[in-house]
Amino acid sequence: MMTYRLPTIADEYILKEYVQEHFDNNENRISASHAFTSTEFSVWVEKIQNSALIGDEDFGKFFAFLCFDNDRLVGLLSIRYQMPESMSLKYGDIGYGVRPTERKKGYATAMLRHALSVCKEKGLNSVLLSCYTDNLASSATIKKCGGVLIDENDIYSEGKLSQYYSIQL
Repeated sequence: MMTYRLPTIADEYILKEYVQEHFDNNENRISASHAFTSTEFSVWVEKIQNSALIGDEDFGKFFAFLCFDNDRLVGLLSIRYQMPESMSLKYGDIGYGVRPTERKKGYATAMLRHALSVCKEKGLNSVLLSCYTDNLASSATIKKCGGVLIDENDIYSEGKLSQYYSIQL
């Protein structure tokens, strides 16, 4: 059974191990991490904890959850439920990432479904999600959870073509 929670200082080792697995898999971008790799750990934890309570100047209020299957960190989930519209268009309202050794096991779908239920509880009627066009796994996950393609462009993704999906809640 999946569990979701905000990070704490005690999670430093498991998060560094999670990131290292991505690096070992030649992945330099850690989805849904909110700049984890470029921020001092205690500062990052404080930012994530505060984001759920008082919000962030760029992203508004959001949750950045660690996602566990039993005691194993399998992914990260960002639920940006009070984000300014301009940022929503750029990043989407939900972001998720699954560690390389845990992919193709249904975790992304479970994480997205959890995020959709949180967004509905927060009063949202619809959410916007985006992924790079070549990320077929993410695109399939979004469609499986009710995503409808509404646009495809490279405006917000620095020249890399992205797809934008809407999901009605």
